[in-house]
Amino acid sequence: MEKSKRLSGSYWQSWAEKLIITRYGSGQYQKIPDTHKGDAGIEGFTIKDGNAYQMYGPVEPLTTQERFEKLRNKLTTDIRKFIQNENILKKLFGEVKIKRWILLIPFFDSKEIVTHATKKTKEVINVNLPYVDSDFRIVIEDEDGFALEREQLLKAQIDIITIISEEVKQQQINEWADENDSLVETLSMKISKLSTLKTVESKRKFRDQIIRHFLDGQNTLEELRRYPEAYEKIREVKSQKERYLSTEAMITSEPNNKYLDLCLNQIRDLVKNEVIGVSGTTINSVVWEAVSDWLIRCPLDFNSNT
Repeated sequence: MEKSKRLSGSYWQSWAEKLIITRYGSGQYQKIPDTHKGDAGIEGFTIKDGNAYQMYGPVEPLTTQERFEKLRNKLTTDIRKFIQNENILKKLFGEVKIKRWILLIPFFDSKEIVTHATKKTKEVINVNLPYVDSDFRIVIEDEDGFALEREQLLKAQIDIITIISEEVKQQQINEWADENDSLVETLSMKISKLSTLKTVESKRKFRDQIIRHFLDGQNTLEELRRYPEAYEKIREVKSQKERYLSTEAMITSEPNNKYLDLCLNQIRDLVKNEVIGVSGTTINSVVWEAVSDWLIRCPLDFNSNT
């Protein structure tokens, strides 16, 4: 499955710059465009603190080893530029001494990239560049290091979390159904109570759609773990609604199909009101996951008489 699009390529660079500016404030971060004569190994630097930033968001999914190799190659290439472009960089920095050269990435899961950064730190120090501070070090930072800035931006809805996952194929639906006989039986029993589904074929198609929504939503929730605030809030909202579902189903006077629609709208409204900074398509995915999950398990049932 794909990561949120703001975690790779130009999307990541734009998002990362927002995080940096939010942290340091207006007038403290100098962006360095790379459209004129290429870049010099950095995307920008902070004037007061002497932090040089390079952003990089490799396209996922990647294994730990693949991710490390891409980060290592990026770091190696840009540090070479940072050393070789002395004439350009000393004009850009002026009196600013760079204390930290920071590779800002969505996340990393190998300590080897830190080891590589330490090795490259020594190379830079040994060259004795005029714009490098005696306390210089190369640092690897990820989005979690900007958790407060991320929350601030998302609350302002300057950028919105959009999860784009791979389409769930019919084969995946069939495989899940084969491996979960008892859950499919429960789901089919509930579907049989929907009077709007008249034929065996329509009931089977609806069953497959519910499984599809469930699997798609599970993929979306897995990606949302990268955004702990949003993920935990969605889990909380879902849990709160689930707590009262069985009681509501017992006393509702609505026909089953209308009650199903009511549950969808209620959980959608709850998520929209409680979870800030998540796109409408992503909300729709997690809402359908919640209702599908409740149908597949036992929290949401239908009245046999309607």
